[in-house]
Amino acid sequence: MHADEIREDDLTPEQHAEIEGLMLEWDAELGRVGVDMDVARPKLREIAPQVEREVSETETDVLFTLDVSGIIHTLRSLPDGAGTERFVAAYNSRSTSQEPSTG
Repeated sequence: MHADEIREDDLTPEQHAEIEGLMLEWDAELGRVGVDMDVARPKLREIAPQVEREVSETETDVLFTLDVSGIIHTLRSLPDGAGTERFVAAYNSRSTSQEPSTG
């Protein structure tokens, strides 16, 4: 089973609680830092390009990956009210600095 095929029913109560805790922290940190994810999201997709998957002749799923723990970690490092652009710059900088070197 691929990660995109995991259903909510497949999660244990502990996994549900962990996800709920992450989402609560996500919301709190976005609000504290003042990040508009609708503005930030397209800029973060540049790090992990979206993937389109045809479901049927008339339906396509658009999937993209967000590094939730990395985003929360970046948000924690920013001061109150830093804003969307500062968050995007900090996250993108963190992501590119953590890419494995080739060579």
